[in-house]
Amino acid sequence: MKRLLLPLLVLIPLFLFGQLYLQEKPLDVPYVPSKPEVVATMLRMAKVTKDDLLYDLGCGDGRIVITAAELYGTRGVGIDIDPDRIQESKENAVKANVGHLVRFQEQDIFQADFHEATVVSLYLLTSVNLRLRPNLLAQLRPGTRIVSHNYAMDTWKPDDSAIVMVNETTHNVYLWIVPANISGVWEGAWTDGSRKVAFGLELEQHFQWPSGKIKLGGSEIPLADISLVGNEFQFTAEADDHSEAPTMVFASRVTGNEIQGTVEVRQNDGQSSRRSWKAKRNPLSMKPFDVEE
Repeated sequence: MKRLLLPLLVLIPLFLFGQLYLQEKPLDVPYVPSKPEVVATMLRMAKVTKDDLLYDLGCGDGRIVITAAELYGTRGVGIDIDPDRIQESKENAVKANVGHLVRFQEQDIFQADFHEATVVSLYLLTSVNLRLRPNLLAQLRPGTRIVSHNYAMDTWKPDDSAIVMVNETTHNVYLWIVPANISGVWEGAWTDGSRKVAFGLELEQHFQWPSGKIKLGGSEIPLADISLVGNEFQFTAEADDHSEAPTMVFASRVTGNEIQGTVEVRQNDGQSSRRSWKAKRNPLSMKPFDVEE
């Protein structure tokens, strides 16, 4: 019996130490709460409404989702790996009487499922943002807004930014709108009376900045005035050889491998006509748009 007792006395402390180690999950970012003025700016820039579902990744004491619920009636989910912060968030939600709108879960943000979000808020570090970026782009739908306190995402430049001064300290707020992937080769057409006008699009893309050309009637015309906001895609095709070719202004919405929209054909004599157009993409031609330059 004595021979069994000694190994047990050694193993029990080791077991308890192992359990304690497992409970102490390492934090990627130290807990530093955002100032109320910064939170207000983040929510305003993201244009949060009662129709949104806001996910705060690394939620701390829950103040961002709680403030959104208080001010806009927004539903929210806070995720944090620290159980103390999650408990504090739940208590703060009860105090603010928004427990019916928000919930909090203890989880590693890199393992989290947030695909239902329409807005995502962050106060992490640039290095953590970059690690998280592939998950954001893989899960979030085009048009989802991402707002970050102080830390950007390297070559994915923000769509908007603001500076907030609090007690002579500068705080930066960045906003991104997740773009649709429009890269690849598209075949499209519109009908002009009894005539079908067929064309091709070849598009490249780096985040929300696409480029490309249209192939129409044996000519290749570079696209100009390109705008991609979420899944709203607009561009102009205008020949630069001083020919009699009309200027074509396209507006459209992207849904997976399909684009639908309208084109305004502007003739040189001032007349114009508007037509509906559609295009389909060869799925094999699509490329990732988040490759670092």
